[in-house]
Amino acid sequence: MLDSFKAVLENERTAEKLILAAKEQAEKIKINAQERAETVYTQTYQDTIAKAENKSKRIKEQAKTEAESEAQIFIKRAEKQKKKIKSDAEKKFDKVVNLVLQEILS
Repeated sequence: MLDSFKAVLENERTAEKLILAAKEQAEKIKINAQERAETVYTQTYQDTIAKAENKSKRIKEQAKTEAESEAQIFIKRAEKQKKKIKSDAEKKFDKVVNLVLQEILS
């Protein structure tokens, strides 16, 4: 009976050692998983920021291109208006000069 009791105690100690080892292994796995999760989170965060910055740059470039295009259209229209105004002024200048001459000569 003493041998049986010793065997039971030995088995209990072995079981306790196995449980302790399993707990230690589980804690290591938990810590490792947390570290991986933090790494994945950090990488995902950095990737998201980089994508947002790239998208922002593309949008700014597109806006700049569109603004430059619209400015060129506006400049062309302004130049056409300038030419028309100048042409109209020259036509009216000739009429005014003729009217002044007629007044002077009359």
